[in-house]
Amino acid sequence: QVFNKELESEFDNFEDWLHTFNLLRGKIGDNDDNATEEERIVGRFKGSMCVYKVPLPDDISKEAGYDPTFGMFQGIPSNDPINVLVRVYIVRATDLHPADINGKADPYIAIKLGKTDIKDKENYISKQLNPVFGKSFDIEATFPMESMLTVAVYDWDLVGTDDLIGETKIDLENRFYSKHRATCGVSQTYSIHGYNTWRDPMKPSQILSKLCKEGKVDGPHFGPGGRVKVANRVFTGPTEIEDENGQKKPTDEHLALAVLRHWEDIPRAGCRLVPEHVETRPLLNPDKPGIEQ
Repeated sequence: QVFNKELESEFDNFEDWLHTFNLLRGKIGDNDDNATEEERIVGRFKGSMCVYKVPLPDDISKEAGYDPTFGMFQGIPSNDPINVLVRVYIVRATDLHPADINGKADPYIAIKLGKTDIKDKENYISKQLNPVFGKSFDIEATFPMESMLTVAVYDWDLVGTDDLIGETKIDLENRFYSKHRATCGVSQTYSIHGYNTWRDPMKPSQILSKLCKEGKVDGPHFGPGGRVKVANRVFTGPTEIEDENGQKKPTDEHLALAVLRHWEDIPRAGCRLVPEHVETRPLLNPDKPGIEQ
């Protein structure tokens, strides 16, 4: 699926439980009156606050696995550091602002995450405002210390320093912990070979079992005739898959994927899961605030 805007705008900024609050530097003198809020940011506080009446309603406190110590914050992840591999696909940029006197630009990609700083300047695209990059980059990082990904487009110059055309910032930690599962989008089909091979490290059946366990949902129960029951819903689908040699084998993965693609229909615990996608993000320049580049 192609989104013509930022993915965050489709999924409430992935703040289903984790919210971000900017920490601002205090104003010392008159010069600080003219500083923008972005310039005054010295850090970010992430957390969630909840005010609720105690004791909690019976329908919550009697749930399986309920721990009264955590109140409304049941099942939240640990805040221990976690190592992740981030794969960034850059397809193209459109309608870049001209950076050279000839009305064109020589754009290339720059990516920054934590201590990793990648500048792909040797692969700049000459005299182009609608460059097709078709690049992917793999970066290892540690949450929560390294969670803000910056993707920038620079204009290559033969002489002098390269100029920033624009950049976009993505909070990867919010995506990683979101219930919408924004780590690797859910594909439309499950395949074990070819160009459309399943990309997620977990199979659909593993993802479904994990979601059911975390959401305290009954299932999945795979039955005969290509049927699977989750909570009070029954889904149907194929029960065979073809390998690279053309041999057909029995599988539950198509059935599990059918449930994942309709996870928002599951009572109480269901929500919309992020599909396999390409998102479109505006490029901004700090020197030209509010103007897409």
